[in-house]
Amino acid sequence: MLASLLARVGSAAAVAAIAVTGATATAGAASAATTHPPRLATHLSIAKVPALLHHKHVVVIAGDLRSHRIPLRDKVVFLDRKTASSGWVVVGRELTHRFGHVAFVVDPKANARYVLVFKGSLNFRPSHSRVVIVKARA
Repeated sequence: MLASLLARVGSAAAVAAIAVTGATATAGAASAATTHPPRLATHLSIAKVPALLHHKHVVVIAGDLRSHRIPLRDKVVFLDRKTASSGWVVVGRELTHRFGHVAFVVDPKANARYVLVFKGSLNFRPSHSRVVIVKARA
């Protein structure tokens, strides 16, 4: 009877030890799964190109999103405009095309500063272009 009691206590201790180490292993695996690999650097270029659209002079702000010279497709790029009162304000949103290109048509009534912004993703770091100034047409 004493041997049977010791066997029960021993097996209960073993079950408890397995449960504790199993829970620890599961917690370790869960915390390991939430660590992300380092995100890749990105570069966002910008250019302004005068254009004629429906007999009206406009400016096309074009950009190119890349990571280590590889074009990034289907990424969201924002066009921000500098305002005197609120700072930078989002005025446009587009997805990059097959070769990482993006374009926005603008026709400001007064001189305006624009910048392209990529807010990053799980795999890529955020980046922004330099600022370009678009002058209003008289």
